[in-house]
Amino acid sequence: MFRCQQKTVLSLARLIFLAVILLATIARAQNAPTKLLPVIVDGKHGFISPGGEVAIPARFDFAWGFHEGLASAWKGDKAGFIDESGKFVIPPQFQYASAFENGLADVELNDRWGFINKNGTFLIPPRYIQTRSFSEGLAAVQADNELWGYVDKDGKERIPPQFTLAWDFYEKVAAVYRGERCGFIDEAGVEVVPFQFSECRGMKDGIAAVRVDKQWGYITAAGDFFITPRFEDAELFFDGLAAVEKNGKWGFIDREGRFVIPPQFDYSRAEPTITQFSEGLAGVTKNGKFGYVDKTGAYAIGPTFTKGFKFRDGIAEVCDSKLCGYIDKHGTRIWPKAPSH
Repeated sequence: MFRCQQKTVLSLARLIFLAVILLATIARAQNAPTKLLPVIVDGKHGFISPGGEVAIPARFDFAWGFHEGLASAWKGDKAGFIDESGKFVIPPQFQYASAFENGLADVELNDRWGFINKNGTFLIPPRYIQTRSFSEGLAAVQADNELWGYVDKDGKERIPPQFTLAWDFYEKVAAVYRGERCGFIDEAGVEVVPFQFSECRGMKDGIAAVRVDKQWGYITAAGDFFITPRFEDAELFFDGLAAVEKNGKWGFIDREGRFVIPPQFDYSRAEPTITQFSEGLAGVTKNGKFGYVDKTGAYAIGPTFTKGFKFRDGIAEVCDSKLCGYIDKHGTRIWPKAPSH
């Protein structure tokens, strides 16, 4: 049976850390996924083709999806990397292993994080408390003083540890925090948007979502507001629309700040019950039911699920109360396959 994915080999602390990463800003705006899709069968992890055929039998204790031709997979409590045949090309040896990004993967060994290449060789030794993946040639790392800085692919410190929190670079800027205030720096570590916001959600297409006290708005790359803070919560713009919260409900606005889909949906951030627009559709939840709407707010795929993820290459992962699987843009189930009669 295909069950909703659970990280059975990860500690609660690591789950919390990963949740922060996954729910922050742009879930790495993201690498195009491989055609193989991760699934769980009887508690084990494997992969299927887009047509729903088993490509790698479910024999791993946990596995992430493929990035750059490799996927991290666990045997017991150790992680390594497999290729698309399901063979370990980097043997299980790490406490944790993230996806390859720009030819490097951040891995944990002996409670420290570093970066390996696709041969499994450490190019940056495991010496950090935490790391984030490389983006635009730099990776955020947390040093022993618990402050964050940035290193390049040679492990050279490009921006010394000085921030209480640091996110990935996008469009040559990164959101970083000093104490309880955030701003944006460039690749030289120079402040380009002052540390004046309560919270920052990254930069995309020259626009960032920021919080001032309890209200969210949007700024340009120069730090000027073009949508004044007036929302209770806000996501970045995707396909020209952004999800925002008003009076406890979520809707979608255009770049003028006008609601094109009125606030009516529920989103707790604890579960993927709203998604960004991708391939013309966004996942939404209303009265506990999840489906997909188009840019007019009309349902393209009816609300019959409990949660789901954005469409990529015409396929989305969705879940009900017991099972997770994949559908196409017509709502047709790809996996688990319907029983034949």
